[in-house]
Amino acid sequence: MAPWRIRATMDEIDVARRYAGHPTIFSVRLHHGGQFTKFPGRKYIKGKQNYVDLLDIDTFSIHDIDEMMEELGHIDSDETLLYYHFLRPFGDLDFGLFALGSDQDVHHLGTYVANHKVIDVYIEHGKTNLHTYSMSPNPSKVKIVEIKEPPACSKQLFLEWNDSPIEHESVPDLTEVENDSHLDKEPSLVDHIEFEMNVENEDDYDGSGHNNGSGNDEFDDDSESEDSDFFIDEDNLIHDVDVDMKDFHMNIDKDVEWVGGSSESNVPEDTQQGDLEVINTEVLLSGSSSDEANDGKRRKTIRAIHRAYENDASLVSEPFYIFQTFSSSKDFKTQVKLHSIRTRREIQLEKNDKNRVRFVCKGTIPNLATNEEEKCPWVIYCSKWKRDIDWMVKTYTKEHRCLQTRKVKACDYKFLSEHIVQVIETNPKIPIRALREQLQREYQMDISHMKTFRAKQQALKHVQGDYASQYRLLRDYVLEVQARNPDTTVKIDVESEANPTVETRTFRRIYVCIGALKRGFAAGRRDFLGLDGAFVKGPYPGQVLSAVALDGNNGIYPLAYAVVESETLNSWTWFLSNLGDDLGLGTNSNFTFMSDRQKGLLPAIATLFPCAEHRYCLRHIHDNMKKNWRGKVFKDLLWECATTSNVQHFHQAMEKLKKLNNDAYEWLKQIPPQSWARSHFTGRAHCDALTNNLCEAFNSKIEDGRDAPIINCIEFISRDAHKNRIHYSKPDPIRNRIGSKPVLTKPDRIGFKTGFSIGS
Repeated sequence: MAPWRIRATMDEIDVARRYAGHPTIFSVRLHHGGQFTKFPGRKYIKGKQNYVDLLDIDTFSIHDIDEMMEELGHIDSDETLLYYHFLRPFGDLDFGLFALGSDQDVHHLGTYVANHKVIDVYIEHGKTNLHTYSMSPNPSKVKIVEIKEPPACSKQLFLEWNDSPIEHESVPDLTEVENDSHLDKEPSLVDHIEFEMNVENEDDYDGSGHNNGSGNDEFDDDSESEDSDFFIDEDNLIHDVDVDMKDFHMNIDKDVEWVGGSSESNVPEDTQQGDLEVINTEVLLSGSSSDEANDGKRRKTIRAIHRAYENDASLVSEPFYIFQTFSSSKDFKTQVKLHSIRTRREIQLEKNDKNRVRFVCKGTIPNLATNEEEKCPWVIYCSKWKRDIDWMVKTYTKEHRCLQTRKVKACDYKFLSEHIVQVIETNPKIPIRALREQLQREYQMDISHMKTFRAKQQALKHVQGDYASQYRLLRDYVLEVQARNPDTTVKIDVESEANPTVETRTFRRIYVCIGALKRGFAAGRRDFLGLDGAFVKGPYPGQVLSAVALDGNNGIYPLAYAVVESETLNSWTWFLSNLGDDLGLGTNSNFTFMSDRQKGLLPAIATLFPCAEHRYCLRHIHDNMKKNWRGKVFKDLLWECATTSNVQHFHQAMEKLKKLNNDAYEWLKQIPPQSWARSHFTGRAHCDALTNNLCEAFNSKIEDGRDAPIINCIEFISRDAHKNRIHYSKPDPIRNRIGSKPVLTKPDRIGFKTGFSIGS
């Protein structure tokens, strides 16, 4: 059986990788069942395409293509006429086609095999419209004559060099020897090439395998007694093909010889004299020891490639085969685990040591007749020698007779986490329910809600980094930020362990104020700051405290922030004291703060900045009011009281609220109007804002980073919030209420940069 194989239609093989190190092995892209269009712009239409792999140019011949066409169903009788052409690599169908009908044509094809592993071969059926056969680079110079000999002599082949042009009249002369019936037969399939049968006289042959005559090329028509001494193969007799040589000579430079071709001057003298060369067929059949060794190596190489080819073809359904190698036992176990999940089989580890690994299938086959369960025969065994590095599959039974299951032990949360990393990178907030449905639909298995949750957390840990490990890198990150951003203030507060001999400390809080933002605020100073806190999500919860200012364009200007354990008097006092040091605020500073009356913030401001003006967010006051008094009437009266521009109108609005509901009036009266009513503001801040929306807007921008590990969280706030995620409003001279205050430009506000790389 031929070593080549016709590739399946849906298979794809990387021949460059598969044939690496084998310069004689190649593949053929076979175009058949179609026909060529006219020149120019020639195309091959109405045809099919098949790949034939594992061809060896050293043993390749035209007969191999005959067998391919027969296997594809194009040869149904001996009279089938086919024409073979091959396309030069990187050539077109107009000028790149060459004949493929003789050994010289095969040799011409072989010159391309070393650098091009896929050769296009085109088939014409019945007749040809091309002139490639007249353009063959090396026309045959050998005449083949097979002589019938006495029984005591072995059959030999006489080869004679033919330097003269082939005469078309020689074929009719040969037909007179036997009969004229073979002229009606179609040309043979084997070789579509013109050659001349040269029949020698029996008297010139001495029966010893040597030629004694002069090699007369003429045939004696009158000597009928000699007809029986000659053997003429009528089935393989080839007729001349009528071609028009005008088109051939129009496209050829006569002064240039074909590459690989030979001129008459290069032919040896003894060859030009027409001497016959005798080749002993027995020697050809027996072969030498060196030829046998080379053939053995070639067959061994082809078998190895053929074995790898067969396993590549079935890699989707069966990824293992005998003598398959793995770089380590871990790689082998990973492949078996993946195979168990894809096939939904309960494959378990039976043996595992330094040199041997065995997996067996624990699936059972129910037997209804005996109510007994049989074991599945699937097994795979991989081992290595102690001195070797690679692991090799020694035993493999690929048959599964057990039932598939929807609960496979190998499909754990670690496996799922590795395969959902891209999903988590694209959508980190994907719901657990949606992710679970996606995994169940993909793997056709029962996956629990908890397993999906753990897989997502593991994938998030891979994408964002480990929460615990980043605390060990926090000090290095702080030093990197301070080195790249001059005048940056970063303070870390730690908590000592109960045991004083322990060198480690527990992280408690961190404060950050970027130097570029600090300088920008000092250049266009506006004595107004909004203070707020937001929750930090994740396994280590906490609070993000922020101080946001207004710039000259009435846009939000993040100034400082801190990650603390919770909103307490201690944490707010620590944050405000660090903020006062950076901004140069003292106890007598006439500054204005806006807050939501958070827990611990009011006494902290009263202690650190007793002269400062403290405003309360009106929206939060209304939220507290809605708990007892709902309705649009109460909301409108509250905003009317807050937006009045003088004290008289303020009292009038308060009287309206008193008439509507005296309890609501008494509740609102307990809140000092200097903290929420515009009519009682001092005006030192040059801002009449009633809500703390600037802090709320900032918290919404950093929402995606608040559930990240500590370094990622700080990096997100510092880089994205300050540079990319803040929308700046254009200056409006009519609405600008700061008078002669300078208007800041965008480059003055942005100067933060980091270069710290965090490993996961």
